[in-house]
Amino acid sequence: MSDTANGVIDTLENGIAVLTLNAPARKNALSTEVRFALLAAMEKYIADPACRAMVLTGAAQTFCAGGDISQMKPPPGVTPRDYSLTRMKALHDSVRHIAAGPKPVVAAVEGHAAGAGMSLATACDYVVAAEDARFAASFGRIGLAADCGLLWSLPNRVGHAKARDLLLTARTVAASEALRLGLADEVVAKGATLARAIEKAASYATTAPLAIALTKRVMAGELDDLNLALENEIEWQAELRATADHQEARDAFLQKRSPKFQGR
Repeated sequence: MSDTANGVIDTLENGIAVLTLNAPARKNALSTEVRFALLAAMEKYIADPACRAMVLTGAAQTFCAGGDISQMKPPPGVTPRDYSLTRMKALHDSVRHIAAGPKPVVAAVEGHAAGAGMSLATACDYVVAAEDARFAASFGRIGLAADCGLLWSLPNRVGHAKARDLLLTARTVAASEALRLGLADEVVAKGATLARAIEKAASYATTAPLAIALTKRVMAGELDDLNLALENEIEWQAELRATADHQEARDAFLQKRSPKFQGR
């Protein structure tokens, strides 16, 4: 177990890394400290072959209240644009790791996932929400447009028409509606999200890691163009067919046993 810059607590057990946003006094708002701590933790586990999947959650029964409004004003001598670019880059890199990185990420959402907190959740491969969870694309309430990839991830989850409504109204969505919309993949009892998210993350560990990495990379960036996807999948499959994991899967199938993937 380690505490990354106090903003994120991370643990690794049985191949599953749990990253906990840890600023409970501010409902885990994304301060500069939390942003860079999250990025450091994600990069740490992406590079760790012992980690097969990650779970993203928040401390003190809430996921994330979004950007830390108390830090949105630039310090003296720094332009709003430069200040915004510096702070946004860390979050953007984390979103890229979540949505297109090589390892599956499951969100365990208790309490609120608002603003950029909702962006982090929707970028995940699977969202487990507590029955009292609340989601809100609340950017418009503070005069901003959605960021951290929400304009990409939300339509992918709920469709363009429903995403437009959620973005333009900035309304709060209860867990039951989130499930109907596809914003959440599963709703469980309050307090049960982390255990269920870890269980779901573990299910991804039975799939070949290189295949997961390629699938996530492609689905995050290339499937909007069918022709491009069809042209490129010839190369993708050739790449994966040459791996030891693919040979192991073939052998395991013929020998009627479970494969043991090594990520090579």
